[in-house]
Amino acid sequence: MMKGQARWFTSLLILMLMFIMAGCSYTEQSASGEMPEMIRVKFLMPDQVKVNEEVALQIKLTQGENPVDDADQVQFQIWNEQNEPEAPAAEQGMMNADELEARGAVKASAIGDGVYEVKYTFQEPGKYVVQAHVTSGAMHTMPRAKVTVE
Repeated sequence: MMKGQARWFTSLLILMLMFIMAGCSYTEQSASGEMPEMIRVKFLMPDQVKVNEEVALQIKLTQGENPVDDADQVQFQIWNEQNEPEAPAAEQGMMNADELEARGAVKASAIGDGVYEVKYTFQEPGKYVVQAHVTSGAMHTMPRAKVTVE
C-alpha cells in the first residue's frame, strides 16, 4: 500500500513542479513586455510575365529591420485564379510542409539577405495567384500576390 501512495505523491510533485516552472517562464516573458516582431513578407516579382518563360518568384522576409535568413519553411503555391484550391477542413487545421507539397506547393531556396526564390514557368495565359507560405519559429504567414501571364 505504501508503494502506491509513493507513486501518487511523486506524480503529484512532478506535476506541481511543471506548473511552477511554466509559471516562472511565463512571468519572465510577460515582465519583459517584449513580443517578437511579426515577420513581414514583400513580394519581389513582376506583375506581368510571358507564357513559357522562366521567371524568378521571390519574397523578402524581414523582422523589424533585419532580414530573416533562417525561416523554417518557405513555399510557394501557384494557381490560376479561376481554379483556387480547396481549403483544408477546419478540423484538419493548418497544413504542414509535406501536405502543401502534395497539393503542388514548391519549396523556395534562400538566396541571401532574407530573399527566398522559386524559378517557375507558367504554361498558359491567365491571371494567377502566388501564395507564399512562411513559417519561422511560432509565426506563420500566407500572403498572396497576383501575376498576369500573357
